[in-house]
Amino acid sequence: MSAKSTQVINEVIRRLGDIRVANGYFTEVAGEVMGEDPALYLDEHQALPCIGVRNISDRLTTQGWRATNQTRTIEVVAFLDREPDGRARQDELLQDIYRTLFRPESLKLNGLAVEIEAGEAQLDDIEIGTSVLPIYLPITLTYSTLNWEER
Repeated sequence: MSAKSTQVINEVIRRLGDIRVANGYFTEVAGEVMGEDPALYLDEHQALPCIGVRNISDRLTTQGWRATNQTRTIEVVAFLDREPDGRARQDELLQDIYRTLFRPESLKLNGLAVEIEAGEAQLDDIEIGTSVLPIYLPITLTYSTLNWEER
């Protein structure tokens, strides 16, 4: 069984993978959601829009005899073509990301809820040039891990 942090990130990636027009979203994401920063592969061969998730930090918030609370901060990174309607499509994709992560049903793993908090989205990046519109959205995930297994 993988670590709880890995399970949490995998669930976030799975949810982001649901962003398809057929699922009621505005955006059709090209390809699979990457488990790393898509900027690593951003070239003329990368289909857009694309989404990836990169780890930023992990912090132990409290440790008790029965459970440990951890906070993992990730960044959802997405890129779109800068076209005449690029800014509107960028807003739509950002809304799609919010809608898929903040569903009415909470994210639960092994019966333990995971708290999700979005930071402030950054919607521009001078370093990547003028042909691509980025979205950088920090997400903080807080979850508990039991320190033992009951038998």
